[in-house]
Amino acid sequence: MSIETALLNALTGDKETHPERMCATIGRLKEVLNIVCPDKSAGIFDKYLKNACKPDKNGIAFLTGKAAAKISKVLAKYLTAKEAKNTAAFLNDAEISTCEAVALHETYKIPVSRLEKDVVFVRADGVWLFDTLGNKYIDMDSNYSATNLGNENKEIALGLFNQACQLISTKEDRVHIPRARFLSVIQPMLPKGLSQFYWQNSGGEAVDKALKIAKAYTKQKGVIALKGGFHGRTHGAVAVTYNEKYRVPFLLDKEDWVHFIEHNDAAAVEALMQSGKAKAIIMELVQGEEAGIRPLDMDFVKKVRVICDKYNGVMICDEVQTGFGRVAAKKGQWWASDVYGIVPDIMSIGKSFGGGYPVTAVVTTPEISSAMHPGYDGSTFGGNPMAMVAAYLATRQMIDRNITGNVVARSKQFKAGIEKIKKIYPDFIGEIRILGLMIGFELPSKEIVAQMQEHLREFHVHSSLSTGNAIRFLPPLVISGKETDITLKGIQNALAKIAGR
Repeated sequence: MSIETALLNALTGDKETHPERMCATIGRLKEVLNIVCPDKSAGIFDKYLKNACKPDKNGIAFLTGKAAAKISKVLAKYLTAKEAKNTAAFLNDAEISTCEAVALHETYKIPVSRLEKDVVFVRADGVWLFDTLGNKYIDMDSNYSATNLGNENKEIALGLFNQACQLISTKEDRVHIPRARFLSVIQPMLPKGLSQFYWQNSGGEAVDKALKIAKAYTKQKGVIALKGGFHGRTHGAVAVTYNEKYRVPFLLDKEDWVHFIEHNDAAAVEALMQSGKAKAIIMELVQGEEAGIRPLDMDFVKKVRVICDKYNGVMICDEVQTGFGRVAAKKGQWWASDVYGIVPDIMSIGKSFGGGYPVTAVVTTPEISSAMHPGYDGSTFGGNPMAMVAAYLATRQMIDRNITGNVVARSKQFKAGIEKIKKIYPDFIGEIRILGLMIGFELPSKEIVAQMQEHLREFHVHSSLSTGNAIRFLPPLVISGKETDITLKGIQNALAKIAGR
């Protein structure tokens, strides 16, 4: 096969082998050429791109067959044999079809979760997600609250690009400027007294390390955890997660160091700490994944703080999902612990502050952190320069865009809207639970939840989170009033379909 033919096949999606593929886009071609031959000018073929194609309804310009034929000739002449081969290879990999993508996932995915293949997203704009068919949806999941600034962010993308051109990675114990820059921004946001960081890459990791730090400090392995709590998928995080379906497969259902209690049972906390069976407690102040958005009682949380102080116990708040304004009730409340008016001894934080880039941390006091010593733990990627650039830019945006103020306003709007819909459909909507932009309400059954999520897509709203018969929403924290109205209208229309009205 000639170089020109190989390039033409790549530009047109190799229609003979893959008839379902689209032609390459102009943007993709320029992107590939910048990777393959960054020192050469792309201007030589620009004239062939003029009027070569028209943008589709999403503004994406696909090459026509005629334009692809002309460009492949120019590229064959312009590029070296190696550059042409690499260009064709990159294009073939980049322009993979939806059918191929689904088939590859089905073939090679370890089945730790159900593969969501009914909608395949390819790009985003703020809170909007766009699929391979050009349909658009308001995102009501935020990737489990990891993309609170939306699913695309040009400022963070540029920051990551610039950092990748300078220094991509260093291990956790090396000093570097991006981390120092981020520390100066986040420190004033933290609850008073929490100042010592240990950087991680996922929420589960942060929970695991929080447990290790608590045990090192208390010299006691016993930990109290709450029924209905969820703390992640790593070994230690699963051990303190209540649902047995997560623990039993890994023989973590009979751990003698974990003591599960009913949520809001302060007497049980005191009994365990007084007896010495446990000297630490871990809890989500708003139980999400397993409890269907269930805030703990204010009185209980304050009592736990007093009990921990009384018995020199350690209070761990898992704020991986609730942190960075997700549950703000007032402007400036960055943490669920702010809302509850307490200061934990250890916090696990994550998701939101990377703007979608993986970065988490454990934060604690100088006294508790002094129990850890070199060699007790370590991390290759924790707090790496790329993660810290993303964290710095995302956190600055959260501050500059008054995220907590928007959360307060949109929370009130969602609450009023869902309560209004409940009056129309009292037989369908049960208990409503909302704190900030953690939103949940009960429907008659989990089957109706599934129907609800299916119908929501018809009205440009995407939701995939649920707990039993409770549907859960975690919209990006930048969602606007207009987008909230669209979502509420979608909820009402979806219920109308279910009710047969």
